Amino acid sequence: MPTIPRSQNHLAELLGIAKSICSRHVARGMPTGSVEAAQAWREANIDPARRKGIRFDRHYQPPAQQRQPTPPPGHTPAAQASALMAAAFALLEADQTIDALVPTLRAALRAVPPPERDSVGLLLPVMKVLLADVLAMAPTDPNAKCDDGSPVFLARDMTDSEAQFAGEFWYQVAAGELLAT
Repeated sequence: MPTIPRSQNHLAELLGIAKSICSRHVARGMPTGSVEAAQAWREANIDPARRKGIRFDRHYQPPAQQRQPTPPPGHTPAAQASALMAAAFALLEADQTIDALVPTLRAALRAVPPPERDSVGLLLPVMKVLLADVLAMAPTDPNAKCDDGSPVFLARDMTDSEAQFAGEFWYQVAAGELLAT
C-alpha cells in the first residue's frame, strides 16, 4: 500500500531530504502523490551521488522510511479518535452542539487503520449525531415491511460475523466513508 504524504513538507520528511530540495524536485516534475512514486522519480532523475541516503559521507543518515519513528503514547490515530469522541461527548453532556467538531472527528475516525478500529471508544450519543442522516432514513414503524414482504426489523440474535460486519458498516458511516444519498 503506498505511503501518502500529508503535504510537501511531510513528503520531504519521509524522503529524508530538506524541504527546499523537495520543492526543487517538485518543480522539476517529482510526483507528490506517494512516497514510492517520489522515490522512483528521484532514482530516475537525480544523480546517485547527489541523493541523500546513497552517499557515504559523515552527514549520511538512513532514509526516513527505514527509521519508522514510533508515535508517542496516546498519539496513535485510534487514541486521537477516542479523545475527540470523548470531547464531543462532553460537549453533548453540556447541552452544546458538536457540529463544528464533526468534520474533525470524522477525519480522525477515517485515519484509524481498519485493524485498529475496534480500539476506538465509540460513545452512543456521539454516534447518534454522526449517524443521524442514515438513521433518519430508517422506517420508524416496527411493522414496516421490505419490498419482498419480510419485516424490516428482524428480532433475532446476530452471529459474531454479522455483528462484526454491522459494526464495520456503522463505523464507516460515522467516519463519512459511506455517505447517505
